[in-house]
Amino acid sequence: MIITRTPLRICLGGGGTDVKDYYEQFGGYVVSAALNQYIYIVIHNNFEKSIRICYSKREIVNTADEVHHPVVREAMKLFDITDKGIEIISFADVPSDTGLGSSSSFTVGLISALAAYQRVKMTKYEIAEMACRIERDLLKEAGGKQDQYIAAFGGITVLNFQQDSKVIVSPVQISHESVAELEKNTLLFYTGIRRNSFKVQQALIRGVKKQTRTLDSLHEIKRLGIETEEILRNGNIDRYAEFLRQHWEAKQKLSDMVSNGRINHLYQKAMEGGAQGGKIIGAGGGGYLLLYCADSGKQTVIRKIMKGSGLEELKYSFDFTGTSVLVDDGMRSKKSNEVLV
Repeated sequence: MIITRTPLRICLGGGGTDVKDYYEQFGGYVVSAALNQYIYIVIHNNFEKSIRICYSKREIVNTADEVHHPVVREAMKLFDITDKGIEIISFADVPSDTGLGSSSSFTVGLISALAAYQRVKMTKYEIAEMACRIERDLLKEAGGKQDQYIAAFGGITVLNFQQDSKVIVSPVQISHESVAELEKNTLLFYTGIRRNSFKVQQALIRGVKKQTRTLDSLHEIKRLGIETEEILRNGNIDRYAEFLRQHWEAKQKLSDMVSNGRINHLYQKAMEGGAQGGKIIGAGGGGYLLLYCADSGKQTVIRKIMKGSGLEELKYSFDFTGTSVLVDDGMRSKKSNEVLV
């Protein structure tokens, strides 16, 4: 049996500048943070000699080409897995389509598991790049490259997207005290709204190509991402609330799909309750609402307001491990497989 664990994430600043249509022209800059909320992938021998895939659905097929799940199918083909008698199962700590990067965490975790199964050694950079290749090149899914990289590397991390498509990965030089303060002062609530992030991303990409106000907003968001790294490194954590407010204002200009009446209402109630800043995590349109509040008494008020509005809080801390193999019992150790990835 092989079990991998891959973190979900929140974007602290610069989100959206990791889209190819933007970073190829201007370069992207994202500060992202992995959470101790995970996607688990299990690979197990199947005695019935079929290929079994279990996620929100269940598939039983004979070859990788017959697998309906697009990511699983393409990943198995890249690793040249022709075996029968293999079972791939996934579990998640949070629902999908909620803005925490679960789809890319799934892809990264699957690649980590299949690499272990095939006895292929891969760096975290190689895992992230393969995930991008599957999602962006092979499957043509709209979106950026932030999620794949933060899922692979973990931590509170700067992702600098170069115009030549290279990605420079740099852990933010942040003190333990500042990490604890950031965890204590940020609250995360599930709005109950699940959305199709690809539609939101497609609207963003159209805006970049047409040189609309989307482009100006992304320039502003990139600036805020750079400044976010600076305040985290310098320990000025309370200034993050101001950047969150500015980020949310710029983010809403990216597309009419980023926010809606309910999200705006929830945000306003949170601000009235004492929140100093906030934004929707992910592409927008739903998912999780991130709020900043340094006052513990006001945090209690905010929690009551959000609970009264039907929102569930997600308690979390940061993950500094990234994707990892938790269990590997050597199920393939007696087989020799050379795989080109």
